Order: sequence, then structure tokens, then C-alpha cells
Amino acid sequence: MSTSEDTKIANILKRWLNTANELEAGTSRYFPITRLTSVKSLCRNRKTAQQFALHIAGRVQQSMNEAPAPDSFEPAEWDAHQQIVAEAIILMPRAMADEPGTQESLRTLIKQIDSFQGDDYRNFQWGMTVHFVPSGNLLKLEYAIQCFVQSDYPYYAYQLARQYAEHYDSSCGTGLIPKSRPQLLDIAEFWSQYYFSQSLRERFPKLMAS
Repeated sequence: MSTSEDTKIANILKRWLNTANELEAGTSRYFPITRLTSVKSLCRNRKTAQQFALHIAGRVQQSMNEAPAPDSFEPAEWDAHQQIVAEAIILMPRAMADEPGTQESLRTLIKQIDSFQGDDYRNFQWGMTVHFVPSGNLLKLEYAIQCFVQSDYPYYAYQLARQYAEHYDSSCGTGLIPKSRPQLLDIAEFWSQYYFSQSLRERFPKLMAS
């Protein structure tokens, strides 16, 4: 990368780190989720978006493995969700290696996800239709898979980052809030390692001093 490209990427990461620090310090309790739209510019090619998607899919799998099965799902259904995530994580590196048949296998997983998510679409007064889904984990996984099978992979990488980091709290609304800080730092850490081969602490010691 050129020096100017390095600077642009570093400035994106610095902005995210400043956001995380303000959320931790309590100087701000909310930032719009659109602060993560910079993810699009970091996905300079499909392979880059795919690496990010695989990283977040791994985080989804980790959180599912560490958490007990939610009461809202039957044990068999929860097991099926975990199996879909596991299959996707096996297929993603194969897709990055352009192995034959992996694209179709990933599209099949999207169909399986759709079957679990149902068709609860609701219309609101401002003309927007919203799909209410029972599983946020599968929604994140779907966005991750779309980075492999759709041409507009920067859009889906942003939607994945958004779904991963966005939280709600009645005191501050929906967006990047204090609960979002670990996920925001995780996103920034991925890109720091990806572009600079350095951790956030190594690259930005002053901003990571706390």
C-alpha cells in the first residue's frame, strides 16, 4: 500500500478507537451505527471481505458454543443452528480457494437459514417493511455468506459489521452504545492485523493506553 492509503486506513481505525474510548469514559453514550460504513472502503476486493466475514462468523460460532441454548429455541433447533454455522465456517476457506461447488453449497446454507428465520414481515407507517427474525446469530451468518456469493460484497460486509456491533439500550437507543465497545474493538483489531500486521496496541499505543 502507498503511504496515503496507510494514512486513510489508520484514520478509520483511529476514529473507531476514539469512539470506543468515549463510550468507555462515558463522555458519549451513543454514536450512529453509520460510523461503521467505513468498513465498505476497507473491503477493497472480494477476498478481503471474505476474510472479514470468516472472522465474524468465527465469533458467532464462539458465542454460540459458549452460551447455553436459549429458551426461545428447542434443543434440536439450536443444534441445527450450530451445525449451519459450523458448515459455513468449513466452506468459507474452500470458497476463498475457489474449490468447485462451494458457492452452490453456501447458497444452499442461505436457503436453510431462510427456512429458520420465517416470514414475519411487518409494515410500518413510514413505508418501511421490516423482517423480524428469531435468530440474530443466523442473520449475522447470512450476511457473512453473502460476502461470498453476492457482487456487492462491501455492502454485506457493512451489514455484517452493523449486526455484530449494534446494540439497544432504553437509555440511549440503538446504535453504537457502551455495550458495543467489545465488538467495535474486535472489528478494528481485525483490520489493524489485516492491513498493518500489528495489533491495535502496537499500532496505536496512545489510543490503547487504558
